[in-house]
Amino acid sequence: MNALMHRRGLAFKLILAIFASISVVFFLIFVYNYQVSRKLVHKNLVTSAQHITESTVLRVQKVLEAVQKVPLNYAGVIASSDYSRPALYQLLRQMVEQNEEVFGAALAFEPYSFDASRRGFSPYVCRSGDSVSFQFIEYDYFSMDWYRVPKQLNRPVWSEPYYDEGAGNALMCTYSVPIYREQNGRREFLAILTSDISLDWLQQYMDSVKICETGYGYIISSKGTLVSHPNPKLIMKETIFSIADTQKSSVLRTVGERMVQGGSSFAEVEYRNVLTGKLSWLAYAPIPANNWSVGIVFPVDEFMADVNRLFRNLMVMCVAGILILLAVVVLISRTITRPLRRLARAASHFAQGNFDIVLPVIKSRDEIGRLNQSFITMQSALAQTIGELRDASEKLQEYNRTLEQKVDERTAELRRKNEELIAAQAQLVQSEKMASLGQLTAGIAHEIKNPLNFVNNFAELTVDLASELGEELGKMEADIPERDREYLCGLVEDIGSNARKINDHGKRADSIVKGMLLHSRGKSGDRQPTDINALLAEYVNLGYHGMRAQDNSFNLKIEADYDATLGLVNVVPQNLSRVFLNIINNACYSTHQKKKELKDAYFPVLSVQTRNLEDRVEIRIRDNGVGIPREILDKVFQPFFTTKPAGQGTGLGLSLSYDIVVQEHRGELRVDSEVGSHAEFVIVLPK
Repeated sequence: MNALMHRRGLAFKLILAIFASISVVFFLIFVYNYQVSRKLVHKNLVTSAQHITESTVLRVQKVLEAVQKVPLNYAGVIASSDYSRPALYQLLRQMVEQNEEVFGAALAFEPYSFDASRRGFSPYVCRSGDSVSFQFIEYDYFSMDWYRVPKQLNRPVWSEPYYDEGAGNALMCTYSVPIYREQNGRREFLAILTSDISLDWLQQYMDSVKICETGYGYIISSKGTLVSHPNPKLIMKETIFSIADTQKSSVLRTVGERMVQGGSSFAEVEYRNVLTGKLSWLAYAPIPANNWSVGIVFPVDEFMADVNRLFRNLMVMCVAGILILLAVVVLISRTITRPLRRLARAASHFAQGNFDIVLPVIKSRDEIGRLNQSFITMQSALAQTIGELRDASEKLQEYNRTLEQKVDERTAELRRKNEELIAAQAQLVQSEKMASLGQLTAGIAHEIKNPLNFVNNFAELTVDLASELGEELGKMEADIPERDREYLCGLVEDIGSNARKINDHGKRADSIVKGMLLHSRGKSGDRQPTDINALLAEYVNLGYHGMRAQDNSFNLKIEADYDATLGLVNVVPQNLSRVFLNIINNACYSTHQKKKELKDAYFPVLSVQTRNLEDRVEIRIRDNGVGIPREILDKVFQPFFTTKPAGQGTGLGLSLSYDIVVQEHRGELRVDSEVGSHAEFVIVLPK
């Protein structure tokens, strides 16, 4: 092919080059147009997927919330009143008749609690067509999840969907509310009040969600079981994980794991449609009420039909345009290359050393005419060219002399980067050591916790027994000689004092163990939109009043500057509050120590400030206490490092705070201090 190109004339090469260039340009334009069109379709699909998914979740959520309110309202009424059997039956009938979302309702009592002659007593009312029927649950319901789980958890719970045979005879899900009653000053479990919801309406609603021709919606439970699906054979018989295993789809398994964990995504995942086998986009979002998840399937080929049609039309237009341009290029190339061929023949003689050859006369003043004139003057310019080559040779020798210096500079740069790599490796090793320390700390803390509880409990019991023994000795005062009585009383007092000391130090050890467990714990809690200003203000007051409770002479001026434009920030509030409280407690302690030294010559001041930095939030907590020495600033976030006296600090507060801010929230936590002047902690959180 290369030899053929060399034998071809300039006209052929010019035509081929222009034709190839234009073809490449058309191809790039076509590819760019296709990609832009596909991105626009996908962008619109994401918006539509989010709207459809969220509206579906909202409708299901509203129905579930309406069902939840019914047993919650009636549970309080039942717990505070003594109802006869007819009254209870009528109450259950009202729950079903007056709430169209409720399919059935049951009141399941503890064994022998309502009727001493019957172990189980559970009246049940459910819908039967257009009427309401009444019956008793005859099976042993005490082991059923809808009865056992809320009783154990001591809170209302949604059950997994199930088919209730013998009672409702329908696919349903149950919301169970535990009922308690005060008996002899004690709160005792009485019964479970349930509200059933039939899932037939859910399937009907999901069937109404149509996406193009073959798209559809489905719902899975918190364990991944299919609750709603266009294929009724899969409902309650398959899970999203079993389908993923059948299809051998790691993508679908990952989606299932994210769905049961409460994650959401909108048209960002591609997988094979279960019904059609076509490539599809998948959107999903959680239902907050019962931790189910809604999934919506969008067929790719149907959404991309218009883009593919545009692709075909552009292809036809591109081919037609290229053919027209090819004809124009052929005409132009022949006009240009005719005088060039004559010039090429003369140049061949010139290249063989025949410098006296007469070059053809070309009168045009274009590039070809100037080329001809260049050949005429080339002979006289050879001498000048040779001189320029000599100069270039000298410059090349100079470059060779400086090359060694450049190599040395490059070597030094590589050595510096290698040192940086070694430093980064050392930091990674240190991170692994800290992770291992966290695991070891958690193991030790758990092992110490149980024997420590026994020490604390028996120390408290010993204090109580010593007190009772002292009282008994007081009653027997007349029967015991004075010398023996004094000895026994002293002995009892020593036992009580020693037990109290054991209890005090046991509680101290327990607080250290709790701190170790907190420090070794990973992420905890869910992120939620939080008012940072309100949370910070709350824990400023809590830290101040906590110090006041320890020493009522403590006083503090609080200077607050909260940025009202912060809005809500997505954080884990219960963990972030620990950070605020740790730093504020340290500030109160520092100012209190300085107040003890300087007395009336000093007044404590705590300054808190928040700032909105567009995509971040900055929180500053500053005190005018004793400050932190420069030489230990890099140690304050290390586990078990503390400057407080023995017995007053565990050294885990700031270490835990650093983990919460940096590792859990991906933020920054730094400290600036001057001894005798101030200490300021700066927290930066991404929004």
